[in-house]
Amino acid sequence: MSRRFVSLLLILLSLGPNLICGQDLSLAEAKQAFAKADAKLKSVYEEAKEIVPGYRFAKIQKGQRDWIAYRDHRAAGAAQFDGAATSGKETANPEYWKAMAYLTDTRIEILNAWMKVDTFAKTWEGTWIDGYGGILRIADNPDGTLAFTCTVVRGPTYHLGNINGTVTTNQTTARFTTRVDNDTPETWLTFLLEGDGRLRVIGENTQFFHGARAYFDGSYLRVRELTAEDRAEM
Repeated sequence: MSRRFVSLLLILLSLGPNLICGQDLSLAEAKQAFAKADAKLKSVYEEAKEIVPGYRFAKIQKGQRDWIAYRDHRAAGAAQFDGAATSGKETANPEYWKAMAYLTDTRIEILNAWMKVDTFAKTWEGTWIDGYGGILRIADNPDGTLAFTCTVVRGPTYHLGNINGTVTTNQTTARFTTRVDNDTPETWLTFLLEGDGRLRVIGENTQFFHGARAYFDGSYLRVRELTAEDRAEM
């Protein structure tokens, strides 16, 4: 594992307290937690349908379909990995419904972010998430560069990744480069503002900074301005 790895606990905490699923819930309680989150998701989805321009809402609809498939697959994996559920009996395990509730809460955060895409005062600065276990924090530096931290937890087996540094920007593009040592290829992270409120991250030779099944690549959506807690995490 890379020298840049941080502990599992710190990464999980940075992605939000619900991810650890520390609550010891019964099957009925876990199902109830999901039902509550699902009802809220439906309400927020209808609100977004009224507020978000049609061309953007079409992207939300596509993302929703992709997310549902991901949610179901990810929850089944959580039941097997965290709950020791046997194949075909995942929905009888509390971990399945706890994961469903957490993932739904994350999707609500994404939908709320779509409704405030145009409200941010700065071009890059803020906290961005991809909805699949990735969080990207970006801060403006006084010299015009950007400081960033990208942390990911991917899949039911919690493969981790963490990378941070300083990048220079050229309007809608920024790039980070580093090298672990003279015997390894250079690592690149390219950041592209996509023009619809999203930020695309493209990585090359990033394997030194994450586990085998983790990755930094993805389409991130800004969910909030940087908080004091975000800055402390950076």
